[in-house]
Amino acid sequence: ENVNTLRQAILQLAVQGRLVKQDPMDESASVLLKKIKAEKGQLIKEGKIKRQKSLFPIKYNEFPYEVPKGWEWADLGSLSMNIHYGYTASAIHEIKNIRLLRITDIQNDKVCWENVPGCEIDTEKLKYYELDIGDILIARTGGTIGKSFLIQELPFKAIFASYLIRVVPSKQILPAYIKIFLGSETYWTQLLKKSMGTGQPNVNGTALRSLLVSLPPLDEQNRIVSKVNQLMALCDDLEAKLKQSQDSAEKIVNAV
Repeated sequence: ENVNTLRQAILQLAVQGRLVKQDPMDESASVLLKKIKAEKGQLIKEGKIKRQKSLFPIKYNEFPYEVPKGWEWADLGSLSMNIHYGYTASAIHEIKNIRLLRITDIQNDKVCWENVPGCEIDTEKLKYYELDIGDILIARTGGTIGKSFLIQELPFKAIFASYLIRVVPSKQILPAYIKIFLGSETYWTQLLKKSMGTGQPNVNGTALRSLLVSLPPLDEQNRIVSKVNQLMALCDDLEAKLKQSQDSAEKIVNAV
């Protein structure tokens, strides 16, 4: 009866390679990691991104579980071109040309862009903070810590606020798959261990970079995203029917 538990189970099965069949003809994720490394190296050479400090090598006994053949474990930092904090500015509703996306603007994995306020920012900083399709934002503090949002549309030019961290995934992988991972139990278990602060929990960019991601081959990523979308649509339908049944039951009780 708990649809949220069902959603969680779907996401966890997806990142464990248990939601769709593996295809031995798929190009291995190890080859994918080499392509990502080459992509990152080229961007560093062109001066478009900075070289990041290397993390400690991942030890076999640190893997949360065994992944299927053709999959690989990799830290989120190695799968991303950049992971960085947002822009500190005051929200100004009168400004419309540059929107400032905040944690509070993200509700139920959706954004009503018409209601997102604007802010003042100079041209140079705008280049660094401007959002792009495929970016993933993660809340870094408070009650929403760890909540993620995938940018799939940008009706306005927009940047993101300082309580959010942006993950820019490699173009070699599907951002939608990373978003699925960021909803899984594997992600949340790691995140909560790495969150800091005695009063208000928070997570920093370094901790996010070190999160272990189970990475399937690219073709399987496509199959996983397609299957998850299909099953989540069924969950939405189930949730709507349950609410309708509850509403009907309440009306009957009130009538009695």
